[in-house]
Amino acid sequence: MAGLLAEGFDLADVAAYGYRSDRWNFVEGEALTGIVSKLNKEQNRYVISGTNSRVVWRTLLFYPGATLVRVTDFSWRPHGVPLYFVGLRGQYRRLDGSRRFLQFLNDKIPLKLSAQVAIEYLRFYCFFVRAEGRPFILAEKPEDLGLFDPPLKPDQQAAVEAALRPIAIVKEDPATGFEMSAIVRFSHTLFDCTFQISPQGHVRMTSDRELPLNLPPVSGFSAAKVWAA
Repeated sequence: MAGLLAEGFDLADVAAYGYRSDRWNFVEGEALTGIVSKLNKEQNRYVISGTNSRVVWRTLLFYPGATLVRVTDFSWRPHGVPLYFVGLRGQYRRLDGSRRFLQFLNDKIPLKLSAQVAIEYLRFYCFFVRAEGRPFILAEKPEDLGLFDPPLKPDQQAAVEAALRPIAIVKEDPATGFEMSAIVRFSHTLFDCTFQISPQGHVRMTSDRELPLNLPPVSGFSAAKVWAA
């Protein structure tokens, strides 16, 4: 595994697991043992190894007081499988890829959307609401795309880099929420999409245009079977 940078940003890890963040905090020692034990008690679908797992967490600014916890169990062969949980007041729920679970979170946790956090919320929502077990990955930079098998050829790499752009807020309205545009990867295809996000956190893709890039298939763990709800 590639060495970790000082702030905990592991480029190989980002490519494999698909959800980019440079604000992960690492859990070690007795705290690691304790949280793995708690996660195993609060969900019984997957038994997480207490000795072969890495646990990191980050705050979720749009859910005040909540954290996103990622557990990567390396006893799953050949490379380990990541599980994600949302934690609030000492309780954890596993993100299972279903829209209904995020609707549950939006009902239980007072969602606070602003221009500063709306983009991060859209990235979170698209990654954790799955279609056929696969995420919708918002891509601003090449490293956001994850892995391809086989790797991109130089001409494909250049075409992808030319197509990518920052996620943008097109319109903001207190009554209707945010209209946003983004480049989205789903499986082996890139799309130019627009989204509508309501103040309550409901997300609707209002348009999508496939970009004719002829990319190779997705590779990595973002389509693992653990994402079956």
